[in-house]
Amino acid sequence: MIINPLLEELKKLRESSKYAVAQGTYSNLNEFKKYLHIEREVEKRLKKIIKNAAEIDKSQLLLVCGNVGDGKSHILSHLHDELKNVISKFIIHNDATESHNPTESSNETLYKLLQGFKDEYIENSKDKIILAINLGTLSKFIEEYGIEFKTLKEYIESSKILDTHLTHNDDFDPDSNFHHVNFTDYHIYSLTEKGPFSEVISTLLEKIVSNNESNTIFKAYQEYKLTIGKIIYCPILYNYEFLFSEMNRIVISQLIIKAIIKSKEIVSIRTLLNFIYDILVPVDLSNIPYSEYFKAIEIMNGEEYTSNLIPNYLFEHPELSSLFEKIGGLDPCINRNPKTDDILLTLINADDTSAIFSSHIDNSYLKSIESKIFHSTIHKSDLSKLFIRLNYFSNYFEQKYLTDVDYDEYLVWLFHYNNHNQNFIQKIYELVENAARNWYGDPKANGKVIINVGKKQTQFRVFKDFEVIPDVDIPKEKFELKINRFTQEFSLSFKINNETDSIKIHVDFSLFKILKMIYQGYRPNKKDNNNYVYFVNSINILINQNNNKAHLYIDEVNIGKAEDYRFSKDAFRGYKFQVIR
Repeated sequence: MIINPLLEELKKLRESSKYAVAQGTYSNLNEFKKYLHIEREVEKRLKKIIKNAAEIDKSQLLLVCGNVGDGKSHILSHLHDELKNVISKFIIHNDATESHNPTESSNETLYKLLQGFKDEYIENSKDKIILAINLGTLSKFIEEYGIEFKTLKEYIESSKILDTHLTHNDDFDPDSNFHHVNFTDYHIYSLTEKGPFSEVISTLLEKIVSNNESNTIFKAYQEYKLTIGKIIYCPILYNYEFLFSEMNRIVISQLIIKAIIKSKEIVSIRTLLNFIYDILVPVDLSNIPYSEYFKAIEIMNGEEYTSNLIPNYLFEHPELSSLFEKIGGLDPCINRNPKTDDILLTLINADDTSAIFSSHIDNSYLKSIESKIFHSTIHKSDLSKLFIRLNYFSNYFEQKYLTDVDYDEYLVWLFHYNNHNQNFIQKIYELVENAARNWYGDPKANGKVIINVGKKQTQFRVFKDFEVIPDVDIPKEKFELKINRFTQEFSLSFKINNETDSIKIHVDFSLFKILKMIYQGYRPNKKDNNNYVYFVNSINILINQNNNKAHLYIDEVNIGKAEDYRFSKDAFRGYKFQVIR
């Protein structure tokens, strides 16, 4: 019986694989995991803190914080090998995978573990603990036991560890009993002036297809290729060889980054490995018995075969995972332009479709599949989709019509914002101020804002004086060419009522896009009010501040002037209504 050694090796990438989960409390990385390991910036920071804390002659608690699946356990397992003598000085507790007494809660387990850091014992304790903990768990622990761990609670509050909207200072303080590394500060990609780039994704994809002595997947590929020869068209083989191209790996990497930024998708290393398995191994082929596998792929027609190739498969399987769903929304087939429409029209009416494919798509994308495409029956709509997607990969940097202006601009602003560039910080504040002033319509009067009075008015508009004051403390400007630690959205603060109160507004990509639209004259509708209810509530607070003192202006629509009446309060607590035409 012929088996597929490539498929067997690729299965190691799945989340359900025994190879997927690292414990963190001890070294359990096999040779394959070690081969795939990529040193990230957060690991470099963690190593430095562990080495420094190991030399301190008093209790040391190192909080390794983050979210589920972000690689805390994997990195700690790796450090067991690299820092064997140093890390042995610590007790390591992984809150996500550590076995608990079934009769006690996770908080009770932590309470026992951290006895040496209670306020009454911390001065004399010599405990050294590395605690890998998710932010939600840490928050619950402090909420329940904070009264006995006031020193720890104060450290968490002063370091703002639980605030995910800012980057944290994780420099080592030799005078402190507490240190932390927050994985939420470090992302799977970096910001540069020319756009985002992910060394992690690119390196991981390259490792999976690299002809390296430690890469058992590539060895299995070589064995499999010798076994089947050239007569069998195997989608798994095509997909694996598709990743040999650096350009294809770049495109896939950029699609993942775009899904993260545009849709706030959370992509961990574990998620990424599972995703790579899914794009290489079509779901219909993953569970076919070996005895039937080759027969199944031999009888595939052109449509069935091409539907299982990465350029198609990547965009058509939202059911596989949240990441697949988000990437499906980035399908180049969704974007249409006159140039592409002309080519597709020619393609649909052509007798020889191969000539059209060859004139627009690099031959490397066609040579191994041309007989399946051009010598079998494929519906013209499916052929059109395949053409667009192959063209997308083949000519990725040349397709100006696919440029996403808002996305590109958001990333430029985000890069400079995280570099503390005052000009760009001012621009995002002005964008929010403009949106707050115009969300309910353009007042067409300087320094005024329309008030939402509930029921939509067609005859009158009510507005008032409006001033927003940014509450900013801009750090010293820096200029890093590549930013590895950053916030993925803009966090703004405005003063309200008086200088002691302020309101925070967070602007992600989705909100940024509609703010730009409002700046260009767009009027938000009911759906926008529902989708951005948090922002609407925030701007209502800004609009309604000082209502007890503000004059109200009433505009009788279509009369001519922006202000027709004024309703005000005088010094004697009386009210005055004036015609100001």
